[in-house]
Amino acid sequence: MRDALTVLQRIRHHKKKGAELAFVEAERAREKQESRVDSIERAVEDSRERGSHEDEACWVAQAASWRMKMEVRLRQERNLLNERAQVVDDRQKDLAHASRESRVVERIIEINDERRLLERRRKEGRRLDAMGTARWNRKGAK
Repeated sequence: MRDALTVLQRIRHHKKKGAELAFVEAERAREKQESRVDSIERAVEDSRERGSHEDEACWVAQAASWRMKMEVRLRQERNLLNERAQVVDDRQKDLAHASRESRVVERIIEINDERRLLERRRKEGRRLDAMGTARWNRKGAK
């Protein structure tokens, strides 16, 4: 039984490690996407600030067109960021589940070890009691 639990513990441990790696990878991707969104937001904001000083119609139209494209791209990048955030949440839930499963198996092994130790102590106590009783019976027979 102990061998089967040990194998299960190893499997759960590897599953937990895989979940940890997947979570870290998803978090990195989310952070990268967040920095992309931030940089696009800054570029659009900078363009708005600069755009108010230009007088020529063609430059104003070109800046407005560029800002429109960047805002569309910003919307797409934000959607992608939301998707990545959802993936991070899912991976975090998977990690929490794998951690609980791993801990359950560890606790079962600990409980079984404690039971075996208690049973050994009881056997030793019964053996010592039997030896003491036999000695007492021998002394009483004399």
